[in-house]
Amino acid sequence: MFTQKKKNYYSTILGFKSPNDFDLFAKRYLGFLEQDDLTKNRIMSGFFILLEIQKETFKNKNMIIYDGIKNQHVKKYASEILDLRKQGNGSQSIVSYLYENHRVEVSRGTVEKFYKNNGL
Repeated sequence: MFTQKKKNYYSTILGFKSPNDFDLFAKRYLGFLEQDDLTKNRIMSGFFILLEIQKETFKNKNMIIYDGIKNQHVKKYASEILDLRKQGNGSQSIVSYLYENHRVEVSRGTVEKFYKNNGL
């Protein structure tokens, strides 16, 4: 139905954490629309499905994506890295923080790749 690139694009626009959430929404909405005649109210009700899936996604926002990250230190301090990024710290300051507080050396690029994979 959709290419993987479009699924990624639409899931980002709709605020989903992953393309799987977009698939879930599309299937639920299609099933909902096929049940009866198409009216304005049925279309608007689809937005409630969207909101419900987005709420579930935000509940699971603490789920961390480790795709392509092999560094054991990034995996160990993943939640701390994401919290620092959410506070507005850059990758260089995160690297410095990890070294000063945990005596862990991680490259700036690895940190950037990690938080970009997690939508920050």
